[in-house]
Amino acid sequence: MEPAIFLDRDNTLIENDGDLGDPDAVRVLVGVASGLQALHDAGYRLVVVTNQAGVARGVFTEAQVDAVNQRIAAVVDEQSERSGLIERFYYCPYHPEASLDEYRRDHPWRKPSPGMLLQAARDLRLDLGRSWMIGDQPRDVEAGRAAGCRTALVNADASVAAALRPTCAVATFAEAVQIILKQSPNVRPPLTHNGSGVAGPSAAAGRADEPAAREATGRADSEIVSLRRTLHDLADEVRSERLRRAEFTAWKMGAVFCQLLTLLVALLGLLQIGQTDIFIKWMLGAALGQLLTITLLLADLRG
Repeated sequence: MEPAIFLDRDNTLIENDGDLGDPDAVRVLVGVASGLQALHDAGYRLVVVTNQAGVARGVFTEAQVDAVNQRIAAVVDEQSERSGLIERFYYCPYHPEASLDEYRRDHPWRKPSPGMLLQAARDLRLDLGRSWMIGDQPRDVEAGRAAGCRTALVNADASVAAALRPTCAVATFAEAVQIILKQSPNVRPPLTHNGSGVAGPSAAAGRADEPAAREATGRADSEIVSLRRTLHDLADEVRSERLRRAEFTAWKMGAVFCQLLTLLVALLGLLQIGQTDIFIKWMLGAALGQLLTITLLLADLRG
């Protein structure tokens, strides 16, 4: 298992104060490409994790998010004169107050939740304890901390750093890189991941030299990302359903109460076993109580 650098995207790697759906508008920040190259050469695998609520608001599509990510990967490779520096892009298009119904949910991938980092660790066999999260917002620090990573906040506001207490707080990406390299003297040299079956969208973008090949690769990567997210969503729904079943719901509380009452009625009936008419009445009451208990349990299963 290898360590990784998890990277926020907007205003950490690129300039973007709004919603970016146009790959031609990508502007990689000064020092980012050389910093990523240094981290990669030190043995870190580079993974971008980004919230993209613009999809949920209908500002741009997931295909446009993929196109922007492809462009970022290509620019980074061009500036560093390397290929496939950024190994994977993960993004969360969901938001609890989305304009589009299909994206309106509080998804575990949405930072400050650590879902994207945990998924990347499973996909790529990453050592979270030796990994870092770099970002410019409190949610980045919170997500990294929740995943068990060290955290670097790239934000000039000292009050933000004081409130969050990240592993380090700096004003520029280059400073974050220097601190990480100083604190990571034993990182193993990186393996070569380009061309492997698990190479992410960025690696594919770095290899695609012709426009047609780049477009085809982008479509394939988009389909893979969508399939992976669908499978993850299904697993998340199953997990949520199991947790819901395990909860002590109002239906179950009612069923427990009715069962206890049924046992009490049956016990009182047994005490009247010598008086047939009274005994039968008590037993009928117990039977009705048992039926009510079963009804409540069935209602809980359907709910």
